[in-house]
Amino acid sequence: MRKFILTLACFQFVLIVTNAQTTKPAKGIVGTWRLVEFSDFDSVTQTWIHRYGKNPKGYFIYTASGYLSINVSNEQPLKLTEEEAKKFNVNFYDFFSTKAFAYFGTYTFEPGKGRVIHHVKGGSVLWYNDTEQPRQIQLKGDTAIIGDNIRTRRVLVRVD
Repeated sequence: MRKFILTLACFQFVLIVTNAQTTKPAKGIVGTWRLVEFSDFDSVTQTWIHRYGKNPKGYFIYTASGYLSINVSNEQPLKLTEEEAKKFNVNFYDFFSTKAFAYFGTYTFEPGKGRVIHHVKGGSVLWYNDTEQPRQIQLKGDTAIIGDNIRTRRVLVRVD
């Protein structure tokens, strides 16, 4: 009887371990998200401003191990040859505000608070480097809305 109970306990242990190793965690924020809207509300004109166009390009990537990569581009990106780029003078703030930006680092997801914190390590938004950028987030299936949806709205759709 003792051997039977020991064998049964071992069998249950193997089942628990096997199940724990094969059960996938809930997706939550983890994945690759395609940007479909990047809007800011203008309280003076009472309209949504689409700085990167009505169909911006870009991806927000949140890995299971806590890494973050964000790339955003205007729906009509600036196209220059390498030689043209060498001679191109640009206001950096205007460029990143309307044409493209990117940053990377790690993140902390706090679903109970409806918040994600981007711990920025580098990128083209220079004043974000080595800072924490908290963002409100709402997840609805494979759609995420970053921002308060009153003044700022970044709409993402999960692609992976």
